[in-house]
Amino acid sequence: MAEQKQRKTDRRTLYTRMVVKDALLELLSEMDYADITVATLCRKAEINRGTFYLHYDNLSQVMDELFTDALGSTHSMLFQIGCATAAEEKCAYPLCRFLRENKKYQPLFFSDTLHSQVIEKIASVNRNDFIAKLKNQTDLDEEALTALFLFQLNGCLAISKQNVHIADESWAHIQCSIDRFLKSGIQGLEEPV
Repeated sequence: MAEQKQRKTDRRTLYTRMVVKDALLELLSEMDYADITVATLCRKAEINRGTFYLHYDNLSQVMDELFTDALGSTHSMLFQIGCATAAEEKCAYPLCRFLRENKKYQPLFFSDTLHSQVIEKIASVNRNDFIAKLKNQTDLDEEALTALFLFQLNGCLAISKQNVHIADESWAHIQCSIDRFLKSGIQGLEEPV
C-alpha cells in the first residue's frame, strides 16, 4: 500500500513539474523572462502558488531544470564537424540540429534575455570536451581554444535562431556550407604556422 501511494506521489510530482516547465516554455515564447513572475507561471500552468512552492523555490530552479532536461540529450555533441556529402540532409553540428528539431526548447535557447545563461549552461556541459579534442590537434593554448569554443557556440545559436523557419533543404545547404567552413578552419589550425 505504501509503495503504491509512493508511486502515485511520484507520478503526480513528475506531472506537476512537467506542467510547470511546459508553462514556462510557453510563456518564454510570449514574453521576456524578466517579465515572468511565479503568479504568471502558476496561472499558465493552472496550479496554485502553494503547489509551485512545494516543487520549486523560485523561477531560477525551473529554468535550471529546463536546461538540464534539454542539455541532457546533447552532452558532448557540440564539436562534431564535417558534412559527409553536399547532399547530406542533416547537419553534422548536433547543437544546431537539436535546436531545429526540438521546437519545444526553442523559446529557451533563442531568448535574448536568457542568452548569457544559455551560453553558460551549454559551456558547462561541453567546453572541456571541445578543448580536449582540439588540444590534441593544434598547438593552441586553453585561452585561445575557449575563445574558439565560444565563437562557435554563439554562431550556432545565432544561425539556428535566424534560420529556424526556412525549408529543410535550404537549412541543409546552409549547414553543409558552415560545416565545410569549420572543417577547413580546423585543418588550418592543424598546419604548422
